[in-house]
Amino acid sequence: MTLPYDMGNAGDLLKHGVLAEFVRWQCELGRSFRFFDLFGGEPEGPAAREVVKRVRALPKGALQTAQSGVGEGLYYGSGVVARNVAADAGCGGVQVLTADRERGCRERLRASGLSMLDEGFPHLGGGSVGYDAYTAFGEIARILKADDLVLLDPFGEFLPRKAQTVVPQMAEAARHAAVLLFALNLDPGNPVGRRFDALLRRYLPGAWRMSCPPLAGTRVKGEATYHADVVLAARPLHEAGRGDVHVLRTRLTGFTRHLCSVLDLPAGRLEPRVVGG
Repeated sequence: MTLPYDMGNAGDLLKHGVLAEFVRWQCELGRSFRFFDLFGGEPEGPAAREVVKRVRALPKGALQTAQSGVGEGLYYGSGVVARNVAADAGCGGVQVLTADRERGCRERLRASGLSMLDEGFPHLGGGSVGYDAYTAFGEIARILKADDLVLLDPFGEFLPRKAQTVVPQMAEAARHAAVLLFALNLDPGNPVGRRFDALLRRYLPGAWRMSCPPLAGTRVKGEATYHADVVLAARPLHEAGRGDVHVLRTRLTGFTRHLCSVLDLPAGRLEPRVVGG
C-alpha cells in the first residue's frame, strides 16, 4: 500500500479530532446511531515519524484514545477512529458502515472488522465494483435517522465538480442528522473557493467550520498544497441554550488550540467558526 499522502497529516488530525470528539459527545449523551463513512479509504496505515510525534504531543483526549496504535507506528482511518472512541466510551449502540470504490480498500476495510455499507443497504453497492459515494449520499441523505452521522471525505475534485450538488444535500441531511465534510480547498480566494463559501452561507448557515492552511517545510506528505476545510452541520449546533452543545464546542475549541500548538500555527487559527456568523 503506497499512498500519495501520509495518513495523519495536518488535515487528517483536524478531521479525526473533530470526528472523535463528536462521537464521544454522542456516546456520553446515551445516543445510539449509525456512522456512515462513504469514502472509506484505508482502515490503517504506517504513521510517519512526524505524525507519531504530533499525536503524542496532544493532551489526552478523544483523538489520543482513537489513535491507540500510534505507538506501534500505525495511524487509523475514520471508521476505526469512530469504532475505537465508541468502544472506549462503552457505547455499544454505534454501528459503523463504510465503503470504497477501490477493491483493495474494500477488502482491507472488511478485514479490519468494520461493517460494509452493502450489508445494510445492498442497493447502494458499497461492496462492489461501480460504487459511487456521491450517489450513495444522495440516497442516504433522505433516510437518515436522528443522531446518525455521515462523513464525506472526497478528494480534490469535490470543490470544482461536486460541491454545487452535494452541499444542498448536506443541508437536507442535517435537518435530521449530522454531516461532517472534509474538503480540500486549493485557494479559498479563487472562484471555486468563493463559490464554496457562498454555498455554505446559503445552505448551511449555523454550521461549524474549521480550516487548516497548507503547511510548508514539513516532511509529512499531503499537507503542503491544500487548505483543509472541516465542516460540521447538524441542527442542534445552532439551537440556542443547549448546554450539551456548549460542551461539544468547548471540547472542539480546546482540541483545536492544542493542535495549533502542535502544528506551530497561530493561536485560534483552527477554532470552530459559525458559517454566516
